[in-house]
Amino acid sequence: MVRAGWGVLKPTVSPFDENFVMTHCDMTAAYVSHDGGLSWNWKNLYNVPEDFEFDPVDSNIVYIATKGFLHSDDRGSGVSLLLRSEDRGEKWKIIFPDVSKSKNVEFLQSTSLLPSEIIPGALDGTIQKVKVDEENNKRIFLGLAPLVDYMASGINGNKDNMARLVMTDDRGVSWKVIGDLNGKNVKAIFPDNSSGQVIVFTESSCQQVNLLTGEIVVLPLPVKSLIVVEGGTGKSGSLIYIQSRFGRENKEDNGGMYVSSDYGKNWKQINEGLFEGIAVGKVPIFRQGLAVCSSKPEVAYISTINPVTQKDGKTEEIYSIYKTENGGENWNPVLLSSSQSGYISNNFSGSWMEKSFDPGWGGSPIDLGVAPGNPDVCYAGDNGRGYKTTDGGKTWEQVYSHNNPDGSYSNTGLNVTTCYGVHFDPFDKNHYFICYTDMGLFHTFNGGKSWFHSITNIPGNWTNTCYDLTFDPEVKGKVWSVWANAHDLPRTKMFGGPGFERFEGGVAISFDGGLTWQKSNSGIPENAICTNIYVDPLSPADSRVLYVCVFDKGVYKSTDGGKNWNAVNKGLGDNLFAWELRQNAHGRLFVLFARGEKSNNVVDGSIYFSDDKAETWEKLKLPEGVNGPHDLLINPENPEIMYVCCWPKTVNGNDKFGGLIKTSDGGKTWKQVFDERIRVNSAGLDPAQPEKVYFNTFQNAAYRSENNGDSWTRIGGYRFKWGQKAIVDINNQGMLFLTTYGSSVFYGPADFSPEEEDDIVNMPNGWW
Repeated sequence: MVRAGWGVLKPTVSPFDENFVMTHCDMTAAYVSHDGGLSWNWKNLYNVPEDFEFDPVDSNIVYIATKGFLHSDDRGSGVSLLLRSEDRGEKWKIIFPDVSKSKNVEFLQSTSLLPSEIIPGALDGTIQKVKVDEENNKRIFLGLAPLVDYMASGINGNKDNMARLVMTDDRGVSWKVIGDLNGKNVKAIFPDNSSGQVIVFTESSCQQVNLLTGEIVVLPLPVKSLIVVEGGTGKSGSLIYIQSRFGRENKEDNGGMYVSSDYGKNWKQINEGLFEGIAVGKVPIFRQGLAVCSSKPEVAYISTINPVTQKDGKTEEIYSIYKTENGGENWNPVLLSSSQSGYISNNFSGSWMEKSFDPGWGGSPIDLGVAPGNPDVCYAGDNGRGYKTTDGGKTWEQVYSHNNPDGSYSNTGLNVTTCYGVHFDPFDKNHYFICYTDMGLFHTFNGGKSWFHSITNIPGNWTNTCYDLTFDPEVKGKVWSVWANAHDLPRTKMFGGPGFERFEGGVAISFDGGLTWQKSNSGIPENAICTNIYVDPLSPADSRVLYVCVFDKGVYKSTDGGKNWNAVNKGLGDNLFAWELRQNAHGRLFVLFARGEKSNNVVDGSIYFSDDKAETWEKLKLPEGVNGPHDLLINPENPEIMYVCCWPKTVNGNDKFGGLIKTSDGGKTWKQVFDERIRVNSAGLDPAQPEKVYFNTFQNAAYRSENNGDSWTRIGGYRFKWGQKAIVDINNQGMLFLTTYGSSVFYGPADFSPEEEDDIVNMPNGWW
């Protein structure tokens, strides 16, 4: 089964307007809808959102907390922020920590500074929960967890590595720590104004905190560990639900769902209905999907994965949403699906994901969100999809794509996708492709107004990722593409585990412009990860010469249009993490090898060149210390001019040897032309005006130069954290595609003013 690798998370609905919804992805973007998910506006809020909270009094106010973490190779460094919007999610202001006191830190994401080292008095933690007191909206609670240090795979923060409860009584003008908590992760905060207490749940504890004294009383839990906690207060009182993992002890099932009607003093197990049909010896599996209608808490929804036994005796996973209308006395399924049996409940209206893949492709919902004022409205997010019900679960409808009469699709703005490239048909300016991680390949025939999924006849175990594509320069409709079920390369995170032999992929060819495909990889191993393909435009049309990068296996070459392939690695070093191929106007061929890891040791990246059509290779000398080449750009008019985008490495806690380097003599000498601390992903230029160069970074910004890289200007209106490529629209002068890791493709004028106002109105200079 093909699975998406992204998530639609934390759908949260306004208590005043059930069509006002916020959600986010796991790759930094936040999304706002004012029409019940028919359309979404993208918001960049610096780091990955962690929690949403609507003001209980003012319908225009909403809060977002973003995640904080310490420096890592491919994440950067980030301060956890609490932001407030007073115009229904349009513009945002940081209200915690006090960024007006921020020191002038240039390129913060290239440092290893703690928040307290950047802002005097700031707390070193990451906000996991935001709660506005319903009886006093000036009072806001924050649940802070210790910061995670991804480089050390450890935890930093306060001295005891404990979570904290923080509070303001003046809408964020001043803050105070109420106390340290038992546990590291804050799951929920429930003010109990009648007693002057606040109930806080961590992953392992329920604590009653006295707001006047800070005294903490630990209340007993029925289980040792919690997955998620939600609750609400209605006419008949308050209910708090906890979700925990099922276990089996002495042949008895324990854990699951519990509810309390007295703020955690007593608990009742509520699993009735969840075990129906479960295979013998199995138990339901929870992710973290739990949503409670805050004004009518007897209504709640949960998501499960239920192992059931089929007629042939095999176990099948059923992805389910269950609902209770009586405080958990019993649960009933309102959505059932699986990869094998389809939509068992027959009540889901889908789009291209369901048509192209199996119904279980997205899995069970990761998160659920109920409208506080209407228990019939519930949103769900899973691995790639957003969907909702407006009738209490009788029917569900996707909110990620529009289905068009001609069978094409157009997006709603909920773009939670990673893009590797945009590729233009040389025979039709309105036809071009976008290569994606986790969903393969799409193409448009009307300049991007609508799209078709281009995976027909691609082997199912390849379709996860299309890394690259190239057109035959003379034969209309002839296209080659490269595929693999290993996504997200060449990021560091992909180098863990048992290695790359477990993945599969290859080369495909189309003779009808991508409407259908067929395998074309004889000689390439089936367990290949193909990441880049290049066609020699000077080779004969009936026997094209092609080259392919096969990750961890080097370079393969075909002299018969891709029918047969042979490895051509003579002269190459030990690093065979082949990432991309380039050729200059004189015919010199280049291959770039990504920096990686083997046996927990760093393998330096490198660039090689060949002057004999890949029969032999020689190493291109890069500046001392540069070991993370990421992309090679060659001037089409003057092949002596080349740019290498580089990812830095950490030296004594600081990033070095990254940025952009340039040669004007074919690689004999190099010059640093953009800051070495920046993770520069990829560069592009305008073929008609090669002095205009653009690049995209993994640090919230893209840049342009109009003088061959001598000076740079940030491209305005674009602040996505994890950028991928900068691709000039060759069919529309002055327009630029900026592809991203996590929010599809941005399109706009290449010379957009850097003064364009950002989504955050008080972002400190240098934090990008």
